[in-house]
Formats: sequence, structure tokens, C-alpha cells
Amino acid sequence: MDKDKLKSEWEEWKDIGKKIEDMVKREIRQVSKSGDIKNWKENGKNIEAKIRSQMAKAANTHPEADWTEIGRHTGDRVKFTIGTWAGASRSDDWATVGKKVEGKVRSQFADFAGADQESDWIEIGKQIGDKVKSKVGDWLESDEKKQKEILDQFSEPYRNWYYYPDFVLEPNPRDGLNFSSVDCPVVWKLGDEWQMWYTGFDGRGYQTALAVSKDLVSWESKGLVMGFGKEGAFDYGGVTFGGALFESYDIKAPRTLKKWNDKYWVLYGCYPKQGGYEIRPGAQGAAWSEDGIAWHRASEDHPTLSVKGASEWEKDCIYQPWLLEHENKFWDFYNAANGSIEQTGVATSTDMLTWFRYPGNPIVRNSPGGYDESFCSDPKVFRDGDHWVMFYFGVGQGGAHIMFASSDDLLNWKSHPEPLYKAGGNPSGLDRTYAHKISLVYNEQNDTFYMFYCAVGDKGRGIGLITSKPI
Repeated sequence: MDKDKLKSEWEEWKDIGKKIEDMVKREIRQVSKSGDIKNWKENGKNIEAKIRSQMAKAANTHPEADWTEIGRHTGDRVKFTIGTWAGASRSDDWATVGKKVEGKVRSQFADFAGADQESDWIEIGKQIGDKVKSKVGDWLESDEKKQKEILDQFSEPYRNWYYYPDFVLEPNPRDGLNFSSVDCPVVWKLGDEWQMWYTGFDGRGYQTALAVSKDLVSWESKGLVMGFGKEGAFDYGGVTFGGALFESYDIKAPRTLKKWNDKYWVLYGCYPKQGGYEIRPGAQGAAWSEDGIAWHRASEDHPTLSVKGASEWEKDCIYQPWLLEHENKFWDFYNAANGSIEQTGVATSTDMLTWFRYPGNPIVRNSPGGYDESFCSDPKVFRDGDHWVMFYFGVGQGGAHIMFASSDDLLNWKSHPEPLYKAGGNPSGLDRTYAHKISLVYNEQNDTFYMFYCAVGDKGRGIGLITSKPI
């Protein structure tokens, strides 16, 4: 039966149904108006008779036929309609009609799947599965291409850096602290002077020191900001300032400190023992200041984040924090380790001391075979127009590299597979091994981004600089 005839059959049945419905409504209204309950029984019979008459008409049987006869004729009509569509004859029984319907359905599925008309259901199912899988693959490929295009667009302003030829802070600065290497810059502004917290290692552990500058290139060391904790404390092995509470996290905003509860705040990474480099298990603490110069531990008894209660991905060591304020809560983006693998997660707080891990951690994960196949670490997060951007370092492909990711909601991140800056970018060998642990600031005076980073190569471990324009 062709489509037009089937449509006609369907329209006819709909018309019959509508007539029955209207008739029942009329009869009920009539009985309701009479107000005589006795009429319901008689009218019920009338309604049933009229329905039966309409059904008899639809079934092409006598108007006085009983329900059994109507049912038989209706079945015959249905069988004829279905059988005609399937290529059966009027004399075929239901078993024959059923087989022909199954054959017709199978034939149409075979056409859809691109299978042979005589294929069985197993073969048709396989062909449909292959077709669906191919379609899903096309969708995924298209989505990945679109995501790559977005990441290309978002990351473009932070590519093609110009390198400063040497360290801006030597591995052993003249700060009287006997550091043999420096690490983890955090650059911000106090009044008209740029500040840099940096981490120094003297063979015992980490301590945080300060350098200042007028031009972001020439830096003068000013001494210790915070040193080793008391013996037995969670930060006895030293502290490394990671993230401060800033007034704004817009990518081009001045990086100035913000007060909360009448104090400035930082989060720091720390270690429990002295005598080596990053002796596990690392943890995090919080510190406050009234003037941005003298800093005090918020707690000497327990860390703000540690391996206690950690998930599998972070069970061995908690590393550097990055502090951000958004939607009336604080966010701590941090990297952590399971064995030799590091990834990035996030925790939130409303009081700066009690932190709750996001159940979907880690939010930035390793890419097998990629530039971040071993580490996705030391995240720094900023607002860039209508989206968030993250600068982190990846370890893979023979070095540590500066990587890029973006997000709409701070929880779901997409990483660009290509580094913003690869290890070995400086031809002097300054960062031949590692280019990582960045601090990004924008200088409005010359419309230039300054990216400070820990450079490790032929000249030791110091603070390097790359800029978005030649300086």
C-alpha cells in the first residue's frame, strides 16, 4: 500500500474517533441537563449502541452487528491494511501476514544499513552498528575540530614570545639567604613598585623571599618573607608562596592585593621535613598580612590542604596553590601527585581555612603522548573576556613546557595540545631543560605581557622572562 493510501486510512480512523468522541459528549451533556439519574442507564445504552454503530461502519459490517462480529471485521480490516503494506494477500492468515511484515521491516532496515536484502538480523544489526559508530565518529571529529579552533583563537594572544637573554633573578641572588637555586615567582604591584615573591632552596628546604623592581626587568632582593616552620610542624621543611588574593583576576588588570576580613591573604605550598628538595608529603597553608609586607601564618597546627582525605590521583603529595575569588567563594587551584604523575585539581572555601575538594577532580589531566603526559602542574587562572584561561606547565616530550587551557565555568577545562612556550626556547640554553612555573602580569605603560618563569638549563635554576613584545 502506498503512503497516500496509508495516510487516507489513518485520516479515516481519526475521523471516526472524532465523531465518536463528539457523540459521547453530546449524549452526556443531554443527560446532565435532564437532571434525572434514571436517564443515565438508558442513555448509557444509547451511547454504547451509537459507538457500536460507528465501529460497525468503520469495520464495514452490519450496523446491528454485535461486538464479536465487529471485532472480527475490524481485525480483518486491520490485517488487510497491514498485509497490503507488507505485500500479503487478503486470504493470508495472521501468521503469513506477520512473516511478510517482518520481511518488509527487515528489508527496510537493510536498506538503511546498506546491507544485502537477504541479510539476517544479526548482519543488519552489525551494519547499523557500524553506520552509527561512523556517524558518532564524524560528530566527535567535528566537535574536536571545533574545540581546537576555539582553543587556537583563545591561545593566540599568548604565543610568539620574545625571550629576555638572561635571568632576571640569578640562582644565587645577593639576598644573604645562601640560596643555590630559585623558583616559583609570584609578581604583583604595591603602589608604584613591582613585587616578586620567589622561592629559594638552600639544601635544607624552601623559603620565600622578596625582590622589587621599577621596570619589571631589574630586580633588587629584599630578604626573607617567610621561612621554615617550627620543628614538627607541617611546614617545617619550608614554605613557597603560591597564590594571593587579588583585587581582580582579569588578564590585564593590575595585580594588586585585596583585603578580606581586614587582612591580605596568601596560600602557600609547604613540606614537613628539612634536608632535601620537596620531601613528601607536601601540603598547603594560609598566611595573612595587614600591610602586604609582614606575613603571619594563619595556622601553625594544621595545613589547609593535605594528603589527609585525598583521592587516588593526589594521595602522595599536595603542591602549589593558586588563589582566586569568584561568586562569593575562594578557589584553590593546585597540583598534586600520585607517584611520578602530577595533575591539577580545585578546592573551594568560604573562610580561607576550610577547603572542600571538587568531586570531579582532577580538572586538568595528563594527555598520553603529549607535552603534559606526566605533569599538569602549577596552574595560574585569569579571566579573559567571556572565558577563563589557565597557564600551567606540562612535562612530556623531553622537557617542561608552558601550556594553555580554557574554561567557561572554572570546572570543565580544555587544554591546547601545543605549548605556548617550549623548553629550549632561549638559544642561550637558559631553559634547555625546563620552562615552567609562570607568573603573568600586564604592563599598561607599554601594552606588554611579562611572563616570569622558572628556567632550568645550562646556567642552573633561576627566574627567566619572556614578553609579548620586544623590550
